[in-house]
Amino acid sequence: MISLKWLFIGAITGLLMVSVFTPPARNIPALPTPDNEEPFHTEHGCVKMIAEEVECMPSATSLNFLASQHK
Repeated sequence: MISLKWLFIGAITGLLMVSVFTPPARNIPALPTPDNEEPFHTEHGCVKMIAEEVECMPSATSLNFLASQHK
């Protein structure tokens, strides 16, 4: 049977390990939305998005494809 002393020592050790070995916080960038008209601050300056409705072209290219070309 497990002694109460060893259970307490194990719990304290586990809490100590969790508090010492926490992973670093991730910096998740928040992208501006077309409805948000306030400036968006980046590492290189500020960006302001203005939404404008346009007609679709028959040979439209995905923005994800265009963004992957400039890496």
